[in-house]
Amino acid sequence: MPIERKLAAIMFTDIAGYTEQMSKDEDKAFALIKKKRDLLLPILEKHEGKLIKEIGDGTLTRYFKADNAIDCASKFQSKTDTDLNVRAGIHTGEVIVDKEDVFGDVVNVASRLESIAVPGSVLVSKETIDKLEMSDEVELVSLGMQSLKGVGRLIEVYAIKDEGLVVPNPEDYTENKIEVHSDDEVPSIAIIPFENKGAEEDVFYAYGISADLISDCSSAGLIRVASLSDIEKLDYIHLDNKVLSEKLFTRYIAQGTLWKMGDMFQLSVELYDTNDKKVVWSDRWQETWDNLPTIKSTLSDGLLKALDTKPKIEQKVETTNPEAYEFYLKGKYNLEQFFKNANVEKIYLTRKFTEKSIELDDNFIPPLIVLGKSYFVEDRSKKGQNRDQLLNTAHNIFKKSLDLSLKLSDRLWEGRSLRNIGNILIVRDNDPQALDYYLNSLDIALEINDKDGQAHCYYNLSLFYIEKIIDLDKALAYQHKGIEIRKELDDKLFLSSDLNNAGDIYFKKGDYNQALQYYHEAFDIGKELQDFEGQCTSLNNIGTYYTCRGQYNRAIEYFNKAIYISEEIGSPYLHFGLNKIGSIYSLHLNEFQKALECFEKAISVCNKINYQSGVGWHTMDIGILYFINGDYLKSIEYLEKSFTIYKEVNNTLLLYELNLLSYLYLAYKRIGDKYDINKINNLVNKLNNFSLDINYILYELFEDKSYLETAFKQVEEQIEMIEPSKVSSFKKQAIPKSIIEEWEKLK
Repeated sequence: MPIERKLAAIMFTDIAGYTEQMSKDEDKAFALIKKKRDLLLPILEKHEGKLIKEIGDGTLTRYFKADNAIDCASKFQSKTDTDLNVRAGIHTGEVIVDKEDVFGDVVNVASRLESIAVPGSVLVSKETIDKLEMSDEVELVSLGMQSLKGVGRLIEVYAIKDEGLVVPNPEDYTENKIEVHSDDEVPSIAIIPFENKGAEEDVFYAYGISADLISDCSSAGLIRVASLSDIEKLDYIHLDNKVLSEKLFTRYIAQGTLWKMGDMFQLSVELYDTNDKKVVWSDRWQETWDNLPTIKSTLSDGLLKALDTKPKIEQKVETTNPEAYEFYLKGKYNLEQFFKNANVEKIYLTRKFTEKSIELDDNFIPPLIVLGKSYFVEDRSKKGQNRDQLLNTAHNIFKKSLDLSLKLSDRLWEGRSLRNIGNILIVRDNDPQALDYYLNSLDIALEINDKDGQAHCYYNLSLFYIEKIIDLDKALAYQHKGIEIRKELDDKLFLSSDLNNAGDIYFKKGDYNQALQYYHEAFDIGKELQDFEGQCTSLNNIGTYYTCRGQYNRAIEYFNKAIYISEEIGSPYLHFGLNKIGSIYSLHLNEFQKALECFEKAISVCNKINYQSGVGWHTMDIGILYFINGDYLKSIEYLEKSFTIYKEVNNTLLLYELNLLSYLYLAYKRIGDKYDINKINNLVNKLNNFSLDINYILYELFEDKSYLETAFKQVEEQIEMIEPSKVSSFKKQAIPKSIIEEWEKLK
């Protein structure tokens, strides 16, 4: 016969000092038990309670509703007197029902709550409070997180404040706070994907709840939470807590299990301190499936409290509809699977499930965000009208999530919605409006002290000023703010990315030595973290530095290191290193065939991963290669092909377009063909800080000496950076040679 489980509120009562009274006067002691019973039973009946058993002076009673249990306890205690000295404790959850008796953790907790009560008081758990239907009518006094004998976790305890009840002095209850970290230590935690103990098809429940917890904790202020992508790079199932802590650079490891059993679930979690080598907090629930959304919210709140980190914003139960939450988890899981394997079918499953979630609860914001992302990320190679439709749909969905977050006064999701809309506006080349959305998102992150959100905003703003407005000073200022936060959080993975970006800005500003310092710092972090893609980025950046120094063999050495790692891990960024080596052969070493082979291989890599923007980029490089070698017809063929791809994929990088059209139109000019000078002029008016080759081409196109003067100054600056032994060969390269010779003519 299967075990019967039911949701119930359990109340334990006893008479304080009864054992001592029994030793002194047995008749009087028995009289107290009878008096207590006579008072309790009529009140119990009125509140639909059931007397399960009496154990000496103690009583165990069961209620179907937490409201009834608390009201019964209050009414009962108000009628007792100093002779009875009754204590009461109430806890709520799933109990095992066996005939007329009840068993389980809930019973044990209720008993322990009663044992720490004072005569005349009623102590209740937070789980009981959470189950109240009329919570506004109950006045509470918090006694903090308490460690109860025989209970393997901290319990949040409250005293009922009502007429006729004794309220314990909170100062007499030393809150059992875990000494989790020093005042100057940022708490750091890795929430490992929960183990699914149920059917295989239920894996998305455990995975999704873990992902939600990571998101909840990341927005709690000054706390560092390992990202899900970092965790999944590891074989976390087979690694112990010590190794996980070392590899993820976190002090605390949270792990748990989820087991779905029909309309029931069992969820357990424990928080392990790798410094003190012990479990510092744990919790366990056996509930009906309907309670899963609430439990998830309770769990994130419990983790943060255990880490002595209070949420900076209100932790909201985003839906109470279990079906809506279930479909949201399914959608989120499928989107994560798409990011892993680029299987477009996962995108369509994401939409199916999130749309169902929204249909069931139209005030639930997270599935809207996931749904919007599914349209934004779908196959970036989509062309023309179809791509526009996808972006329009994504924009409308994020606008809906923004409106809903404003309606519900949810500042966290308001900020995230703004940031997502800003990303779409960037893609659609609506730069001024995108900037407004990014800045508004940043304002909210600052207001609610969402440190992780602030750092992301600073990074987005930095990229915006690099790629769109080309204000390198502003870009650097924002990036330094982001770096400051990442260091404050000790978030090394994102810090590595931010350092690389700062290095790029310094490089564009001409401060090459400073750029190299940042690249090496980022590489060291990538090596420490075993972040291979991060290492590749840094190696490619260092290779670019040595290219500018004229140390081409050394540059190729670093690019080859990046290529080797990319091939080993199957990274889609393999094409980047190939492009860099090809550019050295093309621009500096006059090795036409080697350059062509590198570019063609890079195109092949991009085609395999369906990265059409990369195909367009490397196609442009082949066009420039033919231009440098004086084959203008071939150059035009490849540059035109690159421009077609540029438009098809809705690329909005203006510098890319300027580079492409500059070489294309000069090739037209060289063969005596017509070209639209206004297109170049419009781009020039939007941009500044052009490379020396573009300045020279603009000089030829516009016949404006100021561009040649700027190009010549850039050549001189480049010569200062190049090692003396390499200067002569640099001056012989096609473009520097043309600039120097033309400048000499005009002097």
